[in-house]
Amino acid sequence: MTDARFTKGHLITLLISSAIGVGFGAGWWFFGASSVGDGSTPLVVVGIVAVLGLVGWLVLTARRGAGLPAGGGREESPFGKQYGIAVLLMLVGIFAGARVLSAVFDLPEAVPAWVLFVVGLHFLPFAKLFGSRRFLVLSALLCAVAVLAAVLAIAGWAAAWQLLPGFGGAVVLWGTVAAGLLATEGQGATSPAS
Repeated sequence: MTDARFTKGHLITLLISSAIGVGFGAGWWFFGASSVGDGSTPLVVVGIVAVLGLVGWLVLTARRGAGLPAGGGREESPFGKQYGIAVLLMLVGIFAGARVLSAVFDLPEAVPAWVLFVVGLHFLPFAKLFGSRRFLVLSALLCAVAVLAAVLAIAGWAAAWQLLPGFGGAVVLWGTVAAGLLATEGQGATSPAS
């Protein structure tokens, strides 16, 4: 959010995008945990605690922002047409790439890394849409995790196809959510609700 004054509109955008990050991070985490097999129970517990902690933080941030001024300094919500196009292109890329990896190259195990890579790419236009360079960092980190998974798997660690996208994707998404919430608190955008 680049506007000088943080408003309820900014807070709502932050809360929606953060909730999406928490949810998809949970999906990646539990995918990673399911790939471990026996002994995954502690990882599931860690995932549940992380999700509950982040959701609690979102709720507190929403309550603390109750006194913010109305508005958002924007004519339109960032969740408009361009956002929808980016998501649609991501879905097409995911399904087309997964089909090619599975049917043409007989590498269905590479699909999670491909999905994470395409998800990372779809965040590139969000930097402009949301007015936050944090999306560029998010994009770069998700793509880097996906590439690292492919490199390690090709080098012989087959479990990297699932483990790195799962846990790496979750950590990157949850870390970005935490960074956004910390930045909001750090600039005094929220204060205890009265």
